[in-house]
Amino acid sequence: MKLLFNKEDNNDITVKIQQGTVPVDFTYTEMIKQLLENNTIDDTDFGNLLDDEKDNLEEMLNKISEIFDEEEESEEETEQTTD
Repeated sequence: MKLLFNKEDNNDITVKIQQGTVPVDFTYTEMIKQLLENNTIDDTDFGNLLDDEKDNLEEMLNKISEIFDEEEESEEETEQTTD
């Protein structure tokens, strides 16, 4: 999954998710779906964001990935105990 961030003239930050070669509007459900399928954020384009904004977003994305890592580990442990 690739996330594309951009800061608008009014200082709003927009996000798009790249599906294949096509960027589509960001939705949390699409992000979660892609993270459940493959817990990787391949690349992130922070566009014209400031360094502190980039740092905050990177920290948030890392925390999200950690949550999905924990979920995957929990599922694997459950599968092992049921085998």
